[in-house]
Amino acid sequence: MKKQMFWLTVLLLGIVPFVSPFVTGLYNIWLGSWTMFDWFVMYSFIYWPTYLIGMFAIPIAIFQLLRYNK
Repeated sequence: MKKQMFWLTVLLLGIVPFVSPFVTGLYNIWLGSWTMFDWFVMYSFIYWPTYLIGMFAIPIAIFQLLRYNK
C-alpha cells in the first residue's frame, strides 16, 4: 500500500509540469499583459527540464502502479 501511494505521488508530480503552464498562464493573463502563447513560449524556454522530468516520471509511475496492482 505504501509503495502504491509513493508511485501515485510520483505520477501526480509528473503531471504538474504539464498543468502548471496553464494555471500560471491564466494568472499572468489576468494580472498582466501576457498572451497565452507568449507565456507558453517563455515558460517552456525557461522550465524545459521540468517537462523532461515529467516525461520520465509519468511512464515509470504508471508501469509501477500497474505492476503492483497485479
